[in-house]
Amino acid sequence: MAFTEQDLDNLSLLARITIDPSEKEKMLHDMQAILGYVSEINEISVDLVQEKDPVRNVMREDIITHDTGSNTDALLDNAPATRDGYVEVTQVLK
Repeated sequence: MAFTEQDLDNLSLLARITIDPSEKEKMLHDMQAILGYVSEINEISVDLVQEKDPVRNVMREDIITHDTGSNTDALLDNAPATRDGYVEVTQVLK
């Protein structure tokens, strides 16, 4: 596919950029190189291969490792300030 100067003008209009006339030749060359690379990718034939093993989601069983509240006292002992079984913090928002 050939990228023409008219295509470059249309692209610059859509992108709302101005291209200096001294840069147009280099920009045309760069765009043709990019489109040439993309056309090479389009020529690659890729056959879809079905996997032998179906993809599946592997999950572990939900196992309760600690009773609720079993670590609460240890956590509260490490807090700088506590009140009524909660960690006390200074007010951030007013």
